[in-house]
Amino acid sequence: MNHTEPETAAPSAAPVSAPLPDLLARRFVLVTGKGGVGKTSVTAALGRLSAAAGRRTLICELNTHEHIPGLFGRPPVGGAVSPIAENLWSVNIQPDEAMEEYGVMKLRFKTLYRLVFDNPLVRRLVRFVPGMNDLLMLGKAFNHERERDHDGKPVWDMIIVDAPATGHGITFFKLPRIIRDAVPAGNLHHEAAAMWDLLTDPVRTAVHLVTLPEELPVRETLELHGRLADELGLPLGALLVNMMPPHLLSAEQAEVFARLETRPDDPLLGALWDSTQVRLSREVLSDRAVSELGPLGLPTVRLPLIYTDDFGAAEVQILADAIAAGLAALSAVATR
Repeated sequence: MNHTEPETAAPSAAPVSAPLPDLLARRFVLVTGKGGVGKTSVTAALGRLSAAAGRRTLICELNTHEHIPGLFGRPPVGGAVSPIAENLWSVNIQPDEAMEEYGVMKLRFKTLYRLVFDNPLVRRLVRFVPGMNDLLMLGKAFNHERERDHDGKPVWDMIIVDAPATGHGITFFKLPRIIRDAVPAGNLHHEAAAMWDLLTDPVRTAVHLVTLPEELPVRETLELHGRLADELGLPLGALLVNMMPPHLLSAEQAEVFARLETRPDDPLLGALWDSTQVRLSREVLSDRAVSELGPLGLPTVRLPLIYTDDFGAAEVQILADAIAAGLAALSAVATR
């Protein structure tokens, strides 16, 4: 299946401060984690980072209320692959459109597809199959991975999938293996087997985990790691700890504050004392939560908590820079 270059010119993107780390160079990337950890924001930042490195990058959302285009100041794109920044495209994959694309690709003619798949009985049968929507959406992302241009080269240098959250995500990831093993032969078997080969290929694929420095998200991340790595054998990439509170005090300030043994009597200073104690306690708890993830052995990058009422392109840029800087620092330590 060939890709047609979009006619609409994409807006320019400012360069990121660091080159694309090796860990982010795999072509098929999936981002997952507990709901509410900022998975989509991190997905956008990874896309920004890849695009700024000069890679043609496609971000896939899956049948959801779109967020990615809005983070780049663009309107929703729907099921059409559309540019949202320089070297960066977005698509919201939806099951019905994915089924039609796959049907036309296999049957060759849209009229023949409609004759088969527009049959109400066939549509009800497809919807009855458990997980079929997930398989269709993953299959479309898979098709984008194997798209080639007229010269036989990959259309996309990187495809990033904003995968379902923990729980639903496990079913989503294991579905190709289930279908491969359940269907002994035929197109569905071969397609599912090819998808599973891609998902488990450490050269082409990486699954990044996103979490928060809090007890419940950390606990779910530990469980998710076990399911993905041990049960499914998927190639895990980086652990991205989102919304880390920035240090309130410098080392010198913290030393001075530690010498204050009692709460000041002055009401204003007392309030300042209380708020500082709360904030420092949060930093300690956040650091402790991250330390619990250490045994996983994944490259871990801490992303800053960004205080804003309007999270957009500038904030995505901050996260992209933080990812690049964090992975560069880990690489420097590893090569010493």
